[in-house]
Amino acid sequence: MAVAFFGDGAMAEGALHECLNMAALWKLPMVFVCENNGWSEFSPTSTQFAATLDKLGAAFGVPHRRVDGNDVAAVAETAAEVVEAARSGGPRILECLTTRWHGHFEGDPQRYRNADEVAGLSQNDPLRRSAEALLAAGIEESALAALVDSVDAEIRDALEAARADALPDVDAAFRDVYTPTTLTAGA
Repeated sequence: MAVAFFGDGAMAEGALHECLNMAALWKLPMVFVCENNGWSEFSPTSTQFAATLDKLGAAFGVPHRRVDGNDVAAVAETAAEVVEAARSGGPRILECLTTRWHGHFEGDPQRYRNADEVAGLSQNDPLRRSAEALLAAGIEESALAALVDSVDAEIRDALEAARADALPDVDAAFRDVYTPTTLTAGA
C-alpha cells in the first residue's frame, strides 16, 4: 500500500497525470491524497487547471472521493474507506478540501489574496473544529486541556531530540537509491 500527497496546484502537471495512468494500468494499491486549498502557488487553482480532480481521476478510471479536509473525523473515516478500497481494487484519489492560512513560502505577504478572506480562515481551523466537536460530545474542558498539553509536550520533546541528534552521514542519502551498472560495447 502506498500513499502520495500532493497539492491541487499539481493537477496541471504532467507528472501527476503520468502517475495516475501508471497506477491505473498496474492496478496499484495506492491512494493519491490531494490537499486542495484552492491555490496553485500564487494563483487560484481554477486559473491553472481546466477540469476538476474527480474528472481527472475518471479519465484514468481511478475512483475519487472528496471530503471536508478541515473535519478531522470525516477525513479519518473517509481515508479508512479509501485505503481499504485501494488495497483490493487499485488506485484511489482522496481529495481533502482545506484552506491555506499562510503564503506559499515563509515570508509570502499574500498580496494576491483578499485580506478579509484570509482573516476569516481561522474559523475553519481543523483543530478548533475538533475541539468544539469534542466539547459538544461531552468531553470535559479540563480533559481537552490535558490532551493539548500532552501533545504540546510530545512535539516539544520530538523537536529537542531531533535538534540534539547528530546529522546523518552524507553517504546515507545515496544508500539503496542507485544500482551501478556496467555498459559494454554493443549491448
